[in-house]
Amino acid sequence: MRTRHFPEGFLWGCATAAHQVEGGNHNCDWWEWEQRGGIRTGDSADPACDHYNRFREDFRLLQQLHNNAHRLSIEWSRVEPAEGEFDQAQVEHYRDVLTELRQRGMVAMVTLHHFTSPLWFTHRGGWTAAGSPEAWLSFVRHVAQELGELVGMWCTLNEPSIYAYQGWITGDFPPGRRGDVAGMYRVLANMHDAHEKAYRELKRITPQVPVGLTHNKWLLFPAKPWNPVDRVLAAVSQSGLDRWPAGSPRMRRVVEATSDYVGLNHYSGSLVSVTRHSQPGWLPQSDFGWAIQPEWMRHCLEELAELGKPVYVTESGIATRDDRRRSQFLKDVVGQVWQAIEHGVDVRGYLHWTSMDNFEWAQGYSMQFGLIGVDLETQERTVKPSGELFGQIAEANAVPVD
Repeated sequence: MRTRHFPEGFLWGCATAAHQVEGGNHNCDWWEWEQRGGIRTGDSADPACDHYNRFREDFRLLQQLHNNAHRLSIEWSRVEPAEGEFDQAQVEHYRDVLTELRQRGMVAMVTLHHFTSPLWFTHRGGWTAAGSPEAWLSFVRHVAQELGELVGMWCTLNEPSIYAYQGWITGDFPPGRRGDVAGMYRVLANMHDAHEKAYRELKRITPQVPVGLTHNKWLLFPAKPWNPVDRVLAAVSQSGLDRWPAGSPRMRRVVEATSDYVGLNHYSGSLVSVTRHSQPGWLPQSDFGWAIQPEWMRHCLEELAELGKPVYVTESGIATRDDRRRSQFLKDVVGQVWQAIEHGVDVRGYLHWTSMDNFEWAQGYSMQFGLIGVDLETQERTVKPSGELFGQIAEANAVPVD
């Protein structure tokens, strides 16, 4: 079988978020959201995958699958349970987590905000409030000072556009606002300010550690390409999803924020018309109902080449209970990453979403993205065939060509 080899030193790993895997996280807005009935399935994020207590076992499995990198988040609500009060026991827990990754030969990409915020922060207005960037920056500074020597890469914010859209437009995320365009813009403006300030602080404290953020590229296409109205709507909507709001300093695309690398999350796309957004019905779909088209990954990566920065695929995966589909998806999408590299894009890593089936935000446990299955009753882990395949790709630093 022919193979396509990746550059030496390419990073292979998985991406996770603390609240989705750790369990026992009761001091954040998502736990409060769960208690208010915000999870469609009625599921609970406690114990989730109990990763807080089982991280050594989980990292051992990933090491066996030849992962040499891992993206994780440090839970703000654990480390700073009250404003200005830092829990040293939680800092030491994350020190143990990062030390374990280093000892197992995995580069730690640490995300500092992955959708969750402490209750003291959300009850004073969260990311819509004046002073929110400075409030978060205190946490950023503390983590960098305490744990920076164990971090391989910093990721300041995860998907600010998705966070703001889901929380203030669709209402699927806390605080559950619907159609609050002004609120969404305030969130994005504050997050833009927060990232720029965090970048400067992180480079001051840990100058040798690359700093970036992740952007979810959700592709939008005109439902009727021959219709000029649909074409304009798709272009305007895409620009709105990809840019910081008007009024932010140096209004640019999210991927043009000050950074040492670009983090790309990509899953799917939609058709845009005057009346609604819809899925391309002729393409296969995931359990989420999202269209699956691996070629879109190459399209998204090639768009980033002009930035002249290293690029990491920081999330990519498929929600499905059919693991054969996941295995095929892996080969197809990783093949598209290889093609992007061949076309001159400086891609340096692929981080699969996700390591194990977990608490998928408002969908609870109904959506399975993991390379490793988790029995929610016993917490037993089982590596899926797709996980074995990913391990073979990582070990060979190459993807097989069907």
